[in-house]
Amino acid sequence: MAGDLAGASWQRIAASVVSRSLGLRRDQSVLIETWSHALPAAEVVAREARRLGIRPTILYASEGSFLNGAGRSRPEDIGALSRAEVAAAKSCDGYVFLPAGPDDLARLETLPLPLRQAYNRRRRDWWELLVRYSVPSVYLLAASATPSAARRFGVNISRWTREAVRASVVPREKIQSGARSVASRFRRGRSIRISHPNGTELELALLRRQPVIDDGVVDRQDLSIGRVGTVVPGGYVSVALDEAVADGEFVSNRPTRTRSETYRGIRWTFEQGRLKSCTVESGSGFLGSAYRAAGPERDRPAILVVGLNPELHDFPFAEDQERGVVTLYIGHNDDFGGQSQGSFRRFALLRGATLSVDRRPVISSGRID
Repeated sequence: MAGDLAGASWQRIAASVVSRSLGLRRDQSVLIETWSHALPAAEVVAREARRLGIRPTILYASEGSFLNGAGRSRPEDIGALSRAEVAAAKSCDGYVFLPAGPDDLARLETLPLPLRQAYNRRRRDWWELLVRYSVPSVYLLAASATPSAARRFGVNISRWTREAVRASVVPREKIQSGARSVASRFRRGRSIRISHPNGTELELALLRRQPVIDDGVVDRQDLSIGRVGTVVPGGYVSVALDEAVADGEFVSNRPTRTRSETYRGIRWTFEQGRLKSCTVESGSGFLGSAYRAAGPERDRPAILVVGLNPELHDFPFAEDQERGVVTLYIGHNDDFGGQSQGSFRRFALLRGATLSVDRRPVISSGRID
């Protein structure tokens, strides 16, 4: 089973996702998309849905047939959604995605660029369908907790799976604790200062844009503004920054993990609103060819995120949602209400920071005030 989670643990996660995160009721339907490694977990989600009187359908993607055959495919074959998939998105009441394992994601990176672009376009088109039809959706990160992924990311699989359960079912009220006050300060404030004993001293600015609170639940208010998706486990407050203001240094003390690499010790230096230098202690190609090919968004501050989940501590791909962790993005931010457009974005994470808005602390040494 995905992540070596026991059936009872997956049952707890499944019940929380179907009834709480998606808010589905008896006689509604849920579409469950899974790759091969997570198929047993997807079956648990389906069984739990049936127990609750919800009709499940599993959309199965085989790693073997896709990855092994992709090299002989045409981009238009990989990138096009079928009529059946479009019909499924239009008719379902909720959607759960159990993502490919990190090993498979790394294999995706080895495909020729046109095929990778086609695959990414397919995922983007699928997401646009979910938004168009207002389908509440969950990206179930617990499926990523596999032994091979633990080895790849240097974490203990037993601790990771225990954390996956606790963090996936944490009560919404605990995630929301402090969220509204942080969002209110982001909405009304103008200046931001981030500091840490590791050398971080950074000045940023806000333009009173609307922050986003993600609490692991897709409710009517989320759907009304077109936010159909959430990540489980998760929990964060994010805001688009003033793209023209950034001065100082941001020094990461948490790993930044991607499909194929783990980066540590990222140091960004900003001057007059632009990234002037980037160094990384370990990991190669952090900015890479994507940075060289990007537009002016590549050097601009983009998004600030504050994590809210008290049960996250070292969960690959969810580090930014650990309570009190500050994540800074550079690149485009138009999808969060900002003005920078493009395709480039990178992030770095900082635990234990002090973050002040208009000189008043919002986070003190990693604790949300």
